[in-house]
Amino acid sequence: MEDKNIIESYHTESIHPGFSVDCIILGFHKGKLRILLNRFDRVDKWMLPGGFMLKDENSDQAAYKILKVRTGLKDVFLHQFHLFSDVSRTNIEENRDLASKLWPNGGDTGWLFQRFVTLGYLALVKYDKVNIPILEGEELQWHDVNKLPALYSDHQNIIMKAKEYLRTMAPIIPVGPALLPEEFAITELRKIFEIFLDVTLDRRNFQRKMLAEGYVIPVEKSEEESEEKPYNAPIMYRFNPEKKDPFNRKLF
Repeated sequence: MEDKNIIESYHTESIHPGFSVDCIILGFHKGKLRILLNRFDRVDKWMLPGGFMLKDENSDQAAYKILKVRTGLKDVFLHQFHLFSDVSRTNIEENRDLASKLWPNGGDTGWLFQRFVTLGYLALVKYDKVNIPILEGEELQWHDVNKLPALYSDHQNIIMKAKEYLRTMAPIIPVGPALLPEEFAITELRKIFEIFLDVTLDRRNFQRKMLAEGYVIPVEKSEEESEEKPYNAPIMYRFNPEKKDPFNRKLF
């Protein structure tokens, strides 16, 4: 769901019935994989940023709109990963309570009291590029993906499915370039490897293999830039544009 002005525009005639979109928005910060969640005023549980597909748009357009509203970003990795259609996934009573809090004055909310299937989208973003907006009646906050608060509906299950999907698809998804800044420390890349491949890696061996395979290139600093950096500043790297993303289990 999106900010209240958009929520109030949802009604029986505007939305495609029984269909929603939920976005897993992931960023990497201080060695942790973070997920962006939202919570509405007077609602206790956190939610995945999501919304409803309007009758005059497709699911990708709905997902990109959600992403733009919540992060201010447009050109990011966004990918459909699973359709959630379990018969019991929609808790009608939970939706009635949600509707009473989001639309306290009543209105056309009957469309919310039906079974919904939701299409999960995965978005990988650069943490420092996200501009979390101040939205009326809504709070947005990053959370450690492994330490989640109480969540609405089946959103816990959607997140678990996204994590499984990422571990399977990491070798062909541009995980590193999507999450890391243009210049990064090799320890940051190693930590992302450990998270997505569910392994523990030797620091020196990892760096040696990344350089030997040509996946990363040391960033050369000018003499003036070097003088501005502290003596023990780490060597920074960038991805080699001629190489594919290096998430290859066979290397380790």
